[in-house]
Amino acid sequence: MTTVRVYSKPNCTQCTMTKNLLDALEVPYVLEDILEPSNLAAVKELGFLAAPVVAVGLSADDMWSGFQPDRIKEIAKRIEQENAA
Repeated sequence: MTTVRVYSKPNCTQCTMTKNLLDALEVPYVLEDILEPSNLAAVKELGFLAAPVVAVGLSADDMWSGFQPDRIKEIAKRIEQENAA
């Protein structure tokens, strides 16, 4: 099963839009506080400087920052296909 993690911070418009779209598409995700020191260090180590950071599994190809609705929709389709199998 695919695990989606959203590293988010309070009062972040793009973070809120990302979570709202994931919720609307019924994509389960784990919400992580990007301001927690170990989370902040991890996303910086991966080269991300903007919130939210979305990580789907461990592949660098499935990680991004900012609100990216097309990528969220792709993930929703992938999870739907996994669940149908």
